[in-house]
Amino acid sequence: MTRAPFVSAASVLFAALLTAQNDPPKPQPSAEQMLAKYHPQKGTVKVGGVAEVKFGDGWLWLDRADGQKFLRDRGNLRDPSVLGVAIPPDFAEDATFAVYSYDDEGHVHDDEQPDYDELLADMKAGAEEQTKELKKAGRGGVRLIGWAEPPHYDKVQHKLYWAERLHFDEHEGDTLNYNVRVLGRSGHLVVNGVGGIEQLAQVAAHSKTLLAATEFIEGKRYTDFDPAYDKVAAYGIGGLIAGKVALKIGLFAKLGLLLKGLIKPILVGLVIIGGLLVRLFRGRKQGEQEQPATPA
Repeated sequence: MTRAPFVSAASVLFAALLTAQNDPPKPQPSAEQMLAKYHPQKGTVKVGGVAEVKFGDGWLWLDRADGQKFLRDRGNLRDPSVLGVAIPPDFAEDATFAVYSYDDEGHVHDDEQPDYDELLADMKAGAEEQTKELKKAGRGGVRLIGWAEPPHYDKVQHKLYWAERLHFDEHEGDTLNYNVRVLGRSGHLVVNGVGGIEQLAQVAAHSKTLLAATEFIEGKRYTDFDPAYDKVAAYGIGGLIAGKVALKIGLFAKLGLLLKGLIKPILVGLVIIGGLLVRLFRGRKQGEQEQPATPA
């Protein structure tokens, strides 16, 4: 009677490891493959008929409807104001991105010089008031911790950026809200960088790349402003940072005690944006492992 040779578990494991070492690693899908169903574009793209972005190598653009679908697929409500989504070269690894929209409420005069420390203090107070209202409605509050990156305005290029560090009671960890504004003739482009607070360096670098690559087209530029025809915004640089509601409630006026009871929260827009970015960032983790679209 022939006995079957004994094969130890260790030898089987060794053989499996040896085979695995000899097999070439499976290539990871590129961002373009991961996002194929959103029809990504490259090179110079038009944004909403008012601006253009000259993307460098590796950058992708998901135009309007595709960008909106990309965001909806990550659990966000339909937002027709979104003009597109910019995807950086390292999206496959870090999954950060930026959302473009346009505010057409008028030409923003940049002749003021806000005190950013004072502005931050007012915004924090506004966040506290907003939290009271949210808790009355049975929701978690929000706390503005401070600048993740202080505001910086380039008066030659008419471009502004800043970043806030927020904490929402309903979410673990802090939230990064990275903001870029490009001022134009009768409105401004809004670019929000999306990522975790631990990704500040990447989001900041990507946002500044987009800041340099984004320009209004001829006839829509800041210097094309004509006071005889063009609408003027009711706020300046400080209002852009604090939110348009801030100016309407007299944030920049020296309010007397008599008006104190009339002050409303100034961070309505900030809270909405911050909450949106939380959902965007959480949703992206579910989509990080998307497989390339199957060719039709």
